[in-house]
Amino acid sequence: MKRTSMIRVVLPLLLTTLFGSCVIYHPHNVDIPLLHEEGQMAVDATISTTAPLMGAPALNATFSYAPFNHVGLQVAANLSNTNAYHVQGAGGGFLTMGENAVLEGYVGYGYGSSVHDSPIKDDSYYRVNGHYNLYFGQVNLGWVNLLGGLFDFGFGFKGGMLYPNFERNYMQADGEKKFDQRLNSSHLLLQPQCVVRVGWQSVKISFNAGYAFLNDWPDNNYFNYEKLSVGLGVHFDL
Repeated sequence: MKRTSMIRVVLPLLLTTLFGSCVIYHPHNVDIPLLHEEGQMAVDATISTTAPLMGAPALNATFSYAPFNHVGLQVAANLSNTNAYHVQGAGGGFLTMGENAVLEGYVGYGYGSSVHDSPIKDDSYYRVNGHYNLYFGQVNLGWVNLLGGLFDFGFGFKGGMLYPNFERNYMQADGEKKFDQRLNSSHLLLQPQCVVRVGWQSVKISFNAGYAFLNDWPDNNYFNYEKLSVGLGVHFDL
């Protein structure tokens, strides 16, 4: 195949991938705090990306607190450069097992919203916009303060139901909007994740990753979700 022919075939596919779709959901790099004592506060700030080193970068912040022994609270937010955000809150408990092992369990609610424009021609474009509600539970297991407080690691599993409500509309150059497609079905979410923290007892560098699976997601290029997310950040135990 000639080079010009290859460009004619490949370029439209790349443009469709980059500009023709909207990412409805991706694994958010919410901290696995591994709370283990009353009064403990954990703050985590992370920069993450989907489809490793190729996806849209995002900022993540998580605040976790143990107001009482065996009780944990958590709030988190995610903001990406694709006009999308996610916020969530959760409550639950934790159990210490031996000197270093911690088991956590949370139930919570999350809300996300995004807007994505896909240029076509003559100042016209497709716009995908909407929001989702997420009801979830999560279990975390990890080990803290290993090697004299220099090393933590943990695993988490989030499961829940995602309820998206998104529309795809054709926006004409004259300002007229024409409805095209809608996504408003419910989907089972399964999301394992992991974290490794290295540093000092109160301040550590964190490496985290998560993988999302959404059951019965529509097979088209208009309403997409990213499966893998990786992040690098700073974790404070206060």
